[in-house]
Amino acid sequence: MQEIKSGLKMYGALLKMTLRGILQYRVDFWMSLVSVCLLNGANIVQLSVISWRFHALGSWQVGDLLVLYGLFLISWSIFSVFFFKLSKIEDEIVSGSFDVYLLRPVSPFLQLVGGDIKYTGLCDTLLGVVLVPMGLAMNGTHWGLWQILWFVVFVLSGGAIAVCIKFLISCATFWTTKANALNQVFIQIYLLPQKYPVTIFGPAFRVLVTGLVPVAYLNFYPAVFLLGKSDAPFWMCTLSPVVALVLAGISALVWRRGLRRYNSCGG
Repeated sequence: MQEIKSGLKMYGALLKMTLRGILQYRVDFWMSLVSVCLLNGANIVQLSVISWRFHALGSWQVGDLLVLYGLFLISWSIFSVFFFKLSKIEDEIVSGSFDVYLLRPVSPFLQLVGGDIKYTGLCDTLLGVVLVPMGLAMNGTHWGLWQILWFVVFVLSGGAIAVCIKFLISCATFWTTKANALNQVFIQIYLLPQKYPVTIFGPAFRVLVTGLVPVAYLNFYPAVFLLGKSDAPFWMCTLSPVVALVLAGISALVWRRGLRRYNSCGG
C-alpha cells in the first residue's frame, strides 16, 4: 500500500511539471485544441452524410452511431491524455534516452506516463460526453442508474484496453527496436470500428477486432449492450472488464521481460 501511495504521489508531481511546461506555449496549446475539434467535427459530418444517404447501417440509426462514436472517443481519450507517452517507447529506445529511466530511483513506467500528457485528448473526452446523450435523445432512449453504472465500467475498461494494446505494440521494440509497421497496422484496424458497427464488415473482421486485436470492446460491444441491440450475445457484451484485466496482466508480463531484454541503442 505504501508503494502505491508513493507511486501516485510521484506520478502527480511528474504531471504537474509536465503541465507547467505545456502552458508555457499557450498559442500552440489553443491551436492544437482547435485542430482536434475540427478533425472530430469532420468525422461527425462524415457520419451524418453516410447516415443521411443510407438512412441506417443495418439496425443502427444515426443516434446509435453517435453513441458508438462517443463511447470510442471517451475510452480512447483515457489513453491519449494520460498514457500517450507509452506509444513513444520506440523513440526513447532508438535515441538511447530510455537509459535515463533505468538510472533514476523511480519506476520507469511511472516516469514514462508522467513525462507527458496529450492535452488535446480532452477534446475527444468532451465531444464524446456530448455525443452520447445527443445520440440517446435522437433515439428517444433513456438510461436508468443500471445503464449509467455499466457505461462508467465500459468507459474505464475501454480506456484500459486501449492503453494495453498500444503499450504492447510499443513493448515490441524491446525485441525489434522498431515497431512502426506494427503500429500502422493497428491504426488501420481500429479506424473502422470507432465509427461503424463491426457487423457491417463481415465475420472475418469481427473475429479480428474481437479476439486478436480486441478494439471492438472499446465501443461496439458496450454500445450493443447499452442500446439493447441484438448484434451480439448478452454475455459477450459484458466482457470488456475481463478483456481489460487479461490485457493488463499480459502487458505487465511483457513489460518486465522487455526490461530484462533491453540493450541500449544510444551512442
